[in-house]
Amino acid sequence: MTPKEDTLLDILDYLKGEASEEQIENLQEWLTLDSDNKKTYREIVQNYYRMNNVRNWDQINEFEAKRKVEEKLIAKRKFPYWSIAASVVLLIGLSVTLLLSDYSKEEQVAKTILIEPGKKGAELILSTGERVQIMSTQKLLKETNGALVQVDSLAGVVYESKEISSKELIYNTIKVARGQEFNLQLADGTKVWLNADSELRYPVQFVENTRKVYLKGEAYFEVAHNREKAFIVNSFQQDIKVYGTKFNVNAYNRNLIQTVLVEGSVGVSMENLNKEQRMIPGDLLTANAVSNSMITKKVDVYPYIAWKDGNFLFQNESVEEIMLRLERWYNVKVFFEDNSARGVLFSGDMKRYTKIDKLLYFMEKSSNMRFTINDDVIIVKSK
Repeated sequence: MTPKEDTLLDILDYLKGEASEEQIENLQEWLTLDSDNKKTYREIVQNYYRMNNVRNWDQINEFEAKRKVEEKLIAKRKFPYWSIAASVVLLIGLSVTLLLSDYSKEEQVAKTILIEPGKKGAELILSTGERVQIMSTQKLLKETNGALVQVDSLAGVVYESKEISSKELIYNTIKVARGQEFNLQLADGTKVWLNADSELRYPVQFVENTRKVYLKGEAYFEVAHNREKAFIVNSFQQDIKVYGTKFNVNAYNRNLIQTVLVEGSVGVSMENLNKEQRMIPGDLLTANAVSNSMITKKVDVYPYIAWKDGNFLFQNESVEEIMLRLERWYNVKVFFEDNSARGVLFSGDMKRYTKIDKLLYFMEKSSNMRFTINDDVIIVKSK
């Protein structure tokens, strides 16, 4: 039996609620190997519903083994060393092997409670106001205009791409809480990845001359090409206009919004500026609402989009900036006992699914910093 046939049987057994734990683990690993696998999975699920006239997925088992698989994969990965800079970048040559050895012998940073890394999850708000929690949900929904919405806690939310007769403009909203991440595919085929503590409001079908969505927080977009209908991302006072491209928007701070362009070309405009700033791949544009300005510079784009691939990648970032990321992803609070620690710079990379005590341990080993976890509060101070 070929691997493809094995995978198909695993999917069908899962949809029938008959999959074993081993089948579930195999299927979860297969889904993470390639984005095309997720697409194939969605197509199989859609055909399954059509053939069986299934209206919802309430009877389908959850992927209970999902976290177990992730933990196994994480356990196999090696942790890199960290570097620190204060005023200037000070590289400290610490061996990864020694760090791992020390970690097994010394006390971990956190012992009071178990703080888990973020995971997939979101809340979908339909045009009727109905709220659907997508922590472990599989459903096929129908909007008021007749559009079908496929909701899957693993594959994300996918909107029916075929045109419908209704030209009514109705909106859905996806809310991703702290400690969560999620992805969806809009009706035009545009793919969106939402980071923790983010929100996206968008039309169920793009029936107007533009495709406009509204973002709070952070998202990565792969926009479906359409010369006739520009795609516009609104974040507070900023509009990003594109026709087909890949880019990341960080709008956690409404007064300081960052856009990084990976592919294509976009134009960024602000409410109080009578101009459009053009971007090319490799540009980072910072829109400052306080100074009413837009500044562009060349950057290595990957550190800005690494979160989409499940990575933390810091390049000379302040402890304060890093702790803001950790607050959102691990759903914790941070208290600086020593304010001078805020400006200390770190460089390093690690998987986002790493336990927080391990992450802080390696930061400690590369610096004069001390991190203490008290319940869900991280206390930062100098040693």
